[in-house]
Amino acid sequence: MAKPRKPKSEGAKPDNSGAVVRHQKLCLSIDMNKRQIYGYTELEIVVPDIGIVGLYAENLGIDNVFVDGEPTEFEYYPHQPLVDCEKRWSSVSTLSSAADAASSAYVSALEKELVPNLLINCCKAFRVVNDQQDQMMDNGSQPYAEPKQNVKLVHIDYWVEKAETGIHFDDEVLHTDNQIRRARCWFPCMDDGYQCCCFDLEFTVAHNLVAVSTGNLLYQVLNEDDPPQKTYVYKLDVPVISRWISLAVAPFEILPDPHVGFISHMCLPASLSKLRNTVEFFHNAFNHYEEYLDAKFPFGSYTQVFLAPEMAVSSSSLGASMNIFSSQVLFDENIIDQVIDTSIKLAFALAKQWFGVYISAEGPDDEWLLDGLAGFLTDLYIKKFLGNNEARYRRYKVCP
Repeated sequence: MAKPRKPKSEGAKPDNSGAVVRHQKLCLSIDMNKRQIYGYTELEIVVPDIGIVGLYAENLGIDNVFVDGEPTEFEYYPHQPLVDCEKRWSSVSTLSSAADAASSAYVSALEKELVPNLLINCCKAFRVVNDQQDQMMDNGSQPYAEPKQNVKLVHIDYWVEKAETGIHFDDEVLHTDNQIRRARCWFPCMDDGYQCCCFDLEFTVAHNLVAVSTGNLLYQVLNEDDPPQKTYVYKLDVPVISRWISLAVAPFEILPDPHVGFISHMCLPASLSKLRNTVEFFHNAFNHYEEYLDAKFPFGSYTQVFLAPEMAVSSSSLGASMNIFSSQVLFDENIIDQVIDTSIKLAFALAKQWFGVYISAEGPDDEWLLDGLAGFLTDLYIKKFLGNNEARYRRYKVCP
């Protein structure tokens, strides 16, 4: 008989003092030569009664913070290496004690990352969000019992220089990764894995580069600076956690999908011929998923980005409405051995858009369920388009 599941410990969740991010805007300029990012972010935040908002920011230079257009006090505590680390390792004498010391240092680092390290004072007079209640009071009717919310617009000017993790530079290529708690390494956010919000994104790059990010591309503007630059404006209307905000900048070649209008495939110029051959099947997986789930794709667009293997941090990096892959998965028309593996890999990444991004796990302990659902969806694709024998073979490979 199955045992009842124990409720999750509320103490395990990071303490953000009740602050809730309702919307976030990100406006960044990217200088490839200096390997630098600079700009600002604006967050519409429901501030708790204490008046202090805790955000996450790692290896960022914070210049100014404004609340509702006025300068405010803030405290920033960059996470430093653990002070007692040397003491732990000085007591190591056996393999067992070395394992214990390593485990203790790792757990301490994870616990430290749960604590917000950018504290912003929002204690000044606040604007109220409850217009309906005020109108009803004027009309003499009974107001709703909902409490008024202290909503602030927090503006943060910041910069990133020579980032070590979360965002990566390589010549004319920049890209992010989706490692847990690493969104904070390139923009201040509520990077706790529990809060979702919509995003407005603007990225200014050199005129010969393409900036691709999450959400729908609204427009692009070429300015008259010297040298000229181009600004790409994206909007994500579906609430997601900060981890799923992705960015890739490079001199990409863009290949629109001929079967599904809002799907795009991008790669560096040297891989364009392989890209054309690799993605011919992709609309089959996409249409099959929508038909089986009886649900449209949760985002307004979908983009697959392929980077050179030496640039990619991992074989695939998930983001809302986009995925970043290593170009090792691409193949030309003379290669047949790689066709099945690549098609399954791209199909699984697409399935994760439903089960992983759009539907997110409450905590790391629940990730297995979403992986299983995405795997189930992929298995249905394999059965229909690659055959039952291939599906059985794949199951056999993963069985102990």
